[in-house]
Amino acid sequence: MSARGRLRAAWDDVAGPGASARENTGTLAAGLAGALLAPRLAAPPTAPPIAPAGPVGPSRTGRADVVVLRLLALDLWGGVWCNNTPSAVRWYHRPEHGAGRRLLFCALHLHPFVVALLDQRRDGRPRWGRACAEHAYVLLAAAAVEAAPVRARRATGLLAAAGGVVLDRALGGSPSAPWFAPVHVAKLLAGHVAGGALGPPRRPGPPAHPAAGSPSGWV
Repeated sequence: MSARGRLRAAWDDVAGPGASARENTGTLAAGLAGALLAPRLAAPPTAPPIAPAGPVGPSRTGRADVVVLRLLALDLWGGVWCNNTPSAVRWYHRPEHGAGRRLLFCALHLHPFVVALLDQRRDGRPRWGRACAEHAYVLLAAAAVEAAPVRARRATGLLAAAGGVVLDRALGGSPSAPWFAPVHVAKLLAGHVAGGALGPPRRPGPPAHPAAGSPSGWV
């Protein structure tokens, strides 16, 4: 397989085989917008950071922290769009990709701990309790969404995502990434686990017959 073919296969594993140009453009545009805007959305510093002080603004905690923040936003903002597209829903909810794999996907999203580290490096205040609570909430909520009847999963996912935002606000949120919790739960709970917040309702039963020549048997 050529390098271009390998790149296309890797992208198909993320966005779903047969993703349309509009779906792919939306994923890339949302990810790039997040990477560009994330440092500008940080709250003004209220205490000296652990790292040596520099210019006023998000860069006070160092260039490495800004790079990490941009990568988080690239993944999460792009992931919100991607995981709510029909192609990704078909791909991640195909019969051989069961609930266990979707829950593992959520478990591997350790982003709350990365954000807690960025916050601590920014103002010296540890926020590991918030990170543990938010990660545990996502896992429990994801399991609840998976346990719900198929017809109710989308509504359950949206309610679970709203609960995640309320929890984050109750715990104080992140000064480094005030946008983090809403985007994080929208990607995982409303999108990946629930089967997309947009589009026609998902119904139980076997998938439609694939179009001839479509990759992995999905259109």
